[in-house]
Amino acid sequence: MFKRFTTSLSKPSQTIFFMKDSWKKVVPYIFLMPLILIIPFLLSHFADPSMNLSTYQALKDTVETDFRNPDAAITDGILTYDTPFSATFAYFTLYVGETVYDPRTIAIVFEQDSLVLYISNIEISKARYETLGLTNHDFSSTDPENLRGLDIALKTFMENQPAIFWSDLVIEYMFHLTDFMMVIILMSMLMFLFNIGMQMPYRARFKLSVYLTTIWIISEFILTLFHLQALAFISLVATYIYHVIAYRSMTFIKKGAI
Repeated sequence: MFKRFTTSLSKPSQTIFFMKDSWKKVVPYIFLMPLILIIPFLLSHFADPSMNLSTYQALKDTVETDFRNPDAAITDGILTYDTPFSATFAYFTLYVGETVYDPRTIAIVFEQDSLVLYISNIEISKARYETLGLTNHDFSSTDPENLRGLDIALKTFMENQPAIFWSDLVIEYMFHLTDFMMVIILMSMLMFLFNIGMQMPYRARFKLSVYLTTIWIISEFILTLFHLQALAFISLVATYIYHVIAYRSMTFIKKGAI
């Protein structure tokens, strides 16, 4: 595995000798490479474990505009309401009262005396309103201080949930895995336009692209580490160049040599 990684980065022309790798080697490589791209996420989290600004802004906007109800309030640490209501931001849904929770999102539920976290309808954690500084809150109020108190309580509660960190990590990994697969497929299809003077089945092109797209992983890692995601096109250009180098090298190999 390590040999394939280093060869793919330093000698793209030699990756042609990996085209006959079994899927038992190729598939683990596909799933392992995106792990490199979650390193910046982990470094950022350990340096500052607080909620990221984009999520907090989405939370604030939702609380101010969508999470309002004239007949609901927390008074002396006890919730009262007439009808359940909810609002969604990012992959979270805020609920007041008992209702059917959407299993596709993480549920943060305002129950009688506590804020409760549910994942797939399973209770993960809870905290009483008093411990969150939310002894009193009027869900119909537009007062900035009233809304700020709810924002801070939700932020504090979410930051104290390891389950949310792991959910973020899985989502981050899946996002990078999907991008990795898309680049592999794109490049393997694009190389059909490259005339190498020999027949090559798509599975061989796909396997070759898996290794040649290693440069995309490393380029994306460096760009993310230095907050240069706007230059993401560099990763695609580098990946294309590596493919061209590898495919051109085949023109010097007699048919049947692979």
